[in-house]
Amino acid sequence: MALITSLTNPNEARILMRRALAQPAKVLFGAERAAFCTYLAIYTPLLKDSKKRKGWSCAHTIVEDLPGTGKTALFNYVSDSLMAKLGRVDGRPDTLPFDLTGKEDRDKFTGIRTVLRGPLFSNIFFADEIDRTPPKSQAPMLGAMEGAHVILNKTDEKNGEIRPTAFPLYPISDDPDETRMFFIVFATRNGIEFEGTYPLSEAQMERFTYSFGMGAPSREQEMMIRFENVQNKEIEVIMNLGQVLDIQEMVKKLRLSSQSDELTMRYIENSWPPSKDKYRFGGSRKRRVTNSDLSKFIEEYVITGCSRRRNYHMQMAALTHRLMRLMLYEDKEIKTLDGMVAEVDDVKAITQLTMRHIIRLQPKALNENISADDVVQRIFNETELP
Repeated sequence: MALITSLTNPNEARILMRRALAQPAKVLFGAERAAFCTYLAIYTPLLKDSKKRKGWSCAHTIVEDLPGTGKTALFNYVSDSLMAKLGRVDGRPDTLPFDLTGKEDRDKFTGIRTVLRGPLFSNIFFADEIDRTPPKSQAPMLGAMEGAHVILNKTDEKNGEIRPTAFPLYPISDDPDETRMFFIVFATRNGIEFEGTYPLSEAQMERFTYSFGMGAPSREQEMMIRFENVQNKEIEVIMNLGQVLDIQEMVKKLRLSSQSDELTMRYIENSWPPSKDKYRFGGSRKRRVTNSDLSKFIEEYVITGCSRRRNYHMQMAALTHRLMRLMLYEDKEIKTLDGMVAEVDDVKAITQLTMRHIIRLQPKALNENISADDVVQRIFNETELP
């Protein structure tokens, strides 16, 4: 397939997005939702702090599921379909920071100092079982997620001084004149083993936009997991990362409807215990749009809810979901995206994906077998729609 250099026509983007989504399904059975969520993350533009202003980055994602569910395969195939450079680190207790970042080394014969770049220098970085990596070694990944750069100590050849140097992440192609960057992290956590792990804190989890599981295939789909059904199947290259950035530009043309904007605020407000309203709203008591049962439940089982920054995450997730719904499941010709809005259904669709990993629970919630998913579901069910 001849790759076009840019995407300006939404109808052309629709064809490529549908073909890209179909690629993992060639060899992964029953992972349609996980594939949808993966591409949703890749197409989501997200605001980040940069020098003197807000800039744009990608929506980092954490995937929680049992071993052997196809997480590694999914990210491999998605990166292949997008011509993206994939970096990977397997979480181990002996992992050191330079195993992720790389380091400067001197050639023993020529004396020339060279920066050996680690797997973080990639477009899609896959951190498998990140909670098995010690916090000191998790830090380079978390810093790269926030600032889109890696800091390495580099020697100034003129005076011999060693200085920390920031290397930006990561060009979308090998063209030396390329200035556009694309860097996204997919991190997995093992949900069945806790011994020898170093869980990410709630503050660190805030850096992830999405969280989802692979899900379970039906019995019929699981019976398809046989070698004769996958041999000789090949993932096609559908588009390049320049075109992915063009799709992100299309997302930025959309806006939240007034109802979906209000619903986003209600979900965020209702994720907090009412006793924290004084802290949240600067002393003014705000009337919540909820019922007393939900307020009592949140007060009893939740320590903290969604931060103010979650507004950015949920807004861009809803806009991207609206674009994907338009591209993948609607067939009418798109004349323009200007003025198109994300509706209440789009906010509802991304609520669990964007909130489940943020809710911090009281210890008694674990004793009573209440999970963050349960809390978000209560918020979803019992928040009054605008």
